[in-house]
Amino acid sequence: MLIKSYAKVNLNLKVSKKKKNLHKINSIFTIVPDLYDEIEIVESNETQDLITCNFKELEKKNFIYTVLNYLRDKKIITSYYNIKIFKNIPIGSGLGGGSSNAIAVAKYFTNNIKILKKISKTIGTDCYFFIWNFSTARVKSYGNKVKKIPDKIQIKFEDLIFTKVKCDTKKVYEKFDEIKGWKNKCEKNMLEIPALELYPTLIKYKELGQLSGSGSTFIKKTSLLK
Repeated sequence: MLIKSYAKVNLNLKVSKKKKNLHKINSIFTIVPDLYDEIEIVESNETQDLITCNFKELEKKNFIYTVLNYLRDKKIITSYYNIKIFKNIPIGSGLGGGSSNAIAVAKYFTNNIKILKKISKTIGTDCYFFIWNFSTARVKSYGNKVKKIPDKIQIKFEDLIFTKVKCDTKKVYEKFDEIKGWKNKCEKNMLEIPALELYPTLIKYKELGQLSGSGSTFIKKTSLLK
């Protein structure tokens, strides 16, 4: 069975000043229904998990290993698995691909919300959104407050601008702190300015669209005006 692991975009993103080494956010997330990775899970007779992927860099370092180890630790699974990932969501694109993959695999094995939230807390902010089958939601606090809202704008593959730049989310947040980005409250996406400072190649796309998350994908302005 193939699992579909969907991309998401941020229609807006407000970020607070860091407290206790964390940033609170307030954002609208929406699924991109025609952009997803495909994941196949097969039980293995081996004593270790194996991930194969069309992006070789994800075969050794992958959040899915964290998920499987946690589930074994909690006795939800006992076996090891061969997992094949065919990625359509670009790496470092700000579309939540890694988080989506991790939660998609976790949900294959369990629907226990407490377990899924624990995994999300370990991996990152985007994960909480993928626990729920919401197409659009407001995501607040540390990502852990997720509330379904009506779909006002549906973003599809054709509405996105892929820049081929791999943005490092941690570095974007560090730049956000350095430039005191929390003061730029009028920005629709408060991570856009630090991302463009770190990756000046992205500047040429600013007139065409709005950055999603920490980058590097832009949503076409014409799509946001639908």
